[in-house]
Amino acid sequence: MWLYHQITAFHSPDRAAFFANALAVWLHRLTTLPGLEAVIAPIFPLLLLVEAAFLVWVNRRSLSSLSRAYKVPALMHVTNIVLSAVINLQVFLWAQRHFSAIAPFEAGVGWLGFVYAFLVWELSHFLFHYSCHNVRLLWTVHAAHHAPNHMNLSVIYSGSVLETMYANLVRTMICSVLGVPLPLLVLVMAIDACWGALIHMSEELWPSGALGGKLGRLILSPRHHRIHHATNAEYIDKNYCNTLPIWDLAFGTFQAEIPGVRPRYGLARKVRENSFLDMYFGEMTLLMRDMVKAPSFKAMLLYPIMPPGWQPVKAVGTAGDQPELSSKSA
Repeated sequence: MWLYHQITAFHSPDRAAFFANALAVWLHRLTTLPGLEAVIAPIFPLLLLVEAAFLVWVNRRSLSSLSRAYKVPALMHVTNIVLSAVINLQVFLWAQRHFSAIAPFEAGVGWLGFVYAFLVWELSHFLFHYSCHNVRLLWTVHAAHHAPNHMNLSVIYSGSVLETMYANLVRTMICSVLGVPLPLLVLVMAIDACWGALIHMSEELWPSGALGGKLGRLILSPRHHRIHHATNAEYIDKNYCNTLPIWDLAFGTFQAEIPGVRPRYGLARKVRENSFLDMYFGEMTLLMRDMVKAPSFKAMLLYPIMPPGWQPVKAVGTAGDQPELSSKSA
């Protein structure tokens, strides 16, 4: 009788209604940004632990070499948590509320709307990312993400809290002005964030880093993003997109891996090994040094807005500074 009672009670209409309500509440949470974050957030720390264990087991890495690969990104992540608190969420909500109000139209919530939203999101990410590599002041906060010299999942946690605020503002502003409704914006952000994390997977865990067949031509893979993080002259400032290569192809910044040219990670300048301070604040310090030592007031004003590597050069026979672009030096 006890077993019969348990079975019938479990399948009773009241119990079914309870589970239906619980499922409805859970699905509703997935339509909100905090709810999606709560579901997704535990996934990547778990994958990171799996990756680290795999490195130890397969490649017999010592704990000291493992620490060099993961220590500084972990410190950056903790620093960003402490500094950001709820600021980034507030930036997102403020930008979405104010810029959606001036949008000339709003895309529908359907398949066509989803495709449109994803293309607009990728464009907003491309523009944000491109600006970070081509405006030195923005590079000073983005460079922390490029500083680690070993590509692995911990790199997704490396970066400056100031960059996150800038990214939230620019991407949300562009998407909102171009009519991406909030539910679709949250959805494409979640999809892009998940894939944007996975493309940082280590060469040890995914040696080829490539997707096969037609999928490999439609979607950017870890192999493509490893090129973006490379300091090789052939690869610098390429592959800005996260998921779809459409905007890199449109603007001429797409780069496939060149046979025999293996990516070298980190910054082009020499970074103090395992130094959190140099990786996080080094580019800011170098910019301030160049501005203080600038040969003219004009050059001092140009340093923050010109691309990394720019130096003022005095033209022969004329006065004043002439802008000259050079290869990225940081």
